[in-house]
Amino acid sequence: MGSMRVIEVQTSEGDRRYVLVDNDGELVIPAVRYLKHLDQRGYARNTLRSYAHMLKLYFEYVKQRGLDYRNPTLDDIGVFVHWLKLPSGSIKVLPAQSVDQARSNRTINLALTVVTGLYDYLWRIDDVSDRLADRTTVYLPARASRYKSFLYHIAAQQPVAKKLFKQKEPKKGRPKTISKAQVQQLMHACANQRDRLLLWLLYESAIRVGELLALWVEDIDVASCQLSIRDRGLLANGAEIKTASSERKVEVSEELINEIVSYIGIVHTLDIETNHLFLKLQGAAKGHPMTYDDVNSLFRRLRRKTGIDVTPHKLRHSSLSALAKSGWKPELLQERAGHANFQHTYQLYVHVTEDELHDEWTKTQQTVSMKQPGINSVRLAESKE
Repeated sequence: MGSMRVIEVQTSEGDRRYVLVDNDGELVIPAVRYLKHLDQRGYARNTLRSYAHMLKLYFEYVKQRGLDYRNPTLDDIGVFVHWLKLPSGSIKVLPAQSVDQARSNRTINLALTVVTGLYDYLWRIDDVSDRLADRTTVYLPARASRYKSFLYHIAAQQPVAKKLFKQKEPKKGRPKTISKAQVQQLMHACANQRDRLLLWLLYESAIRVGELLALWVEDIDVASCQLSIRDRGLLANGAEIKTASSERKVEVSEELINEIVSYIGIVHTLDIETNHLFLKLQGAAKGHPMTYDDVNSLFRRLRRKTGIDVTPHKLRHSSLSALAKSGWKPELLQERAGHANFQHTYQLYVHVTEDELHDEWTKTQQTVSMKQPGINSVRLAESKE
């Protein structure tokens, strides 16, 4: 028996979106309606795809157990968590010995978030009688929580919400980065000007790979040394910026602009029919826009050639981390990164070391110190008497 499938479809506006179909090729209506609802709320395409795959898992589980999706019990959700961990994908096939779980706790928590959101939506449109979140959340006295917020004493009587099935996740560390010298080593390993420029631009601008592939020639402002990240929706090469809120201008060096101009002059000949900045250089599709697969292939070659563990996103993290270390304020990093959430930027790139704390205290301690001139020497003399 075949499994359910996530299918990519094209809307009447030309946008690519996702639907879930069952074994017979029929739409899974509650999942499709929920995905359409999220699309109308402006969720990014990658998020919609991820949610579609989580819904696929859930409705496969529902079908496997013969459940009515409208009436899941608390035990049904608990068994779903267990099912996600099973390598076999079947409650009927249990491992004879201890094995690693099939999915990470982070993936399981995402699935639970998606399923809870689905039932919240279905409850709001009167397709189910109650909210799943109300049954899978308990409220503990405030003192039961280790975390004490800034306003803890004001809100001490407020209960703390705890999700029953949430799995413990490892703490996120600092984003992995590479050094500027390693970036230069990677650029030297490139076989042509386009590839060197692509790495240079990704590192210096800290833009996402989707934003790079969505760049058009007219997005390069030579006079102002700026790149314009624009929301044009999904483009022919599959590229798009993450969300509409990611639109912004990114300043770069004059040297990088000059390299871009040089590249355009060589590659963008009169027979080129696309506005995309980065083009394929050979093969039947020569002159067409580069795709995600092209970029991934380039980075695989560079990893093999240099031994440096690098990805496009690692270049982005490396650039933003270097700016943070040089003193950029979090709100400036947020704008350059195109983050919608300030807290996300702060957690990723603001890391205070003991040496930094000591240096700042040494420079500014007089601001709060109550020491009075001569007071220590007077007391020392008094104690000797």
